[in-house]
Amino acid sequence: MSDVENILGQSPFMEQLGLELIRRGDGIAETALRVQGRHLRSRGIMHGGVAASLLDSTMGLAAASRAPHGYFTVTVQLSINYTRPAWLDEDLKIVANIEHAGQQTAVARGEIKTSDGMLVALGTATFMFVRDPSPGTENLPKQGR
Repeated sequence: MSDVENILGQSPFMEQLGLELIRRGDGIAETALRVQGRHLRSRGIMHGGVAASLLDSTMGLAAASRAPHGYFTVTVQLSINYTRPAWLDEDLKIVANIEHAGQQTAVARGEIKTSDGMLVALGTATFMFVRDPSPGTENLPKQGR
């Protein structure tokens, strides 16, 4: 199994969205999505929550590529500007890169564009690097209050 397949296999949510990982490297990530009926809100346009998820997931992949060994990332801040709707059957490309990575956090910037280069949304996010308390298990243990 390739690294790309392994990453997608670990995220049921990305799989449910239909997000396709194109590439992931040192501080960058690129994903793609074809807008389907399940992504739409009323008026025949893609739901803003889908765009937020696309940006959060892609920027998170970029941030995770810079996380120290034995750590994973969690989103602590997400900001999005929507510039144009996306419609059914449009092919979207999501590109993210890390603007800054420190010892505890990373700041990312991402864009969603149509296949013809039209900007749909752009975002920034801050991710925290969190030590994995149980690296050999699939799920984190549930914590108390």
